[in-house]
Amino acid sequence: MQANQSPPENCRFAIPKKGRLHDKVTAMLKGAGLEWRRESRLDVALCGNMPITLIFLPASDIAKYVGEGNVDLGITGYDVVKESDVDVEHVMDLGFGKCKLCVQAQVAKEVADVKTLAGGRIVTSFPHLTRTYFDQFDKELGVETKVKFVSGSVEAACGLGLADAVVDLVETGTTMR
Repeated sequence: MQANQSPPENCRFAIPKKGRLHDKVTAMLKGAGLEWRRESRLDVALCGNMPITLIFLPASDIAKYVGEGNVDLGITGYDVVKESDVDVEHVMDLGFGKCKLCVQAQVAKEVADVKTLAGGRIVTSFPHLTRTYFDQFDKELGVETKVKFVSGSVEAACGLGLADAVVDLVETGTTMR
């Protein structure tokens, strides 16, 4: 069997390949008794003590892989599942990765009600969730909010004149201040 494959009888279990969620998930799995050794530059690791193959993927891709049946189960953020718009079973919350999706506009704009941003330009890494959120205001006000996707540095969009507001995932809110 090639190094980047899973035996067909193994459970294919997708976990984040890097970041805070990766660190928390791998600690949890080790605490649960899973044993594996991940070879350098490989995104597949066989567990030595259970019929499980760990698949290391970007957290943002895990829901799609599970939803399309390419892996059997995975751990990722609830926001990623909702943004992916795939049909997966939510088994349980693990109690970490507490984030929320927030709308931010420049202080100088003096936005007191998010509804006033409807019809404007919104930049986000979560276009599906953002579009769904602003649809309620668009219908009420008869406008169309322009939602633009960027893959990172969302918080810079207003200052650079790309957007009237941004929607981003925050844990503490420090980056968006």
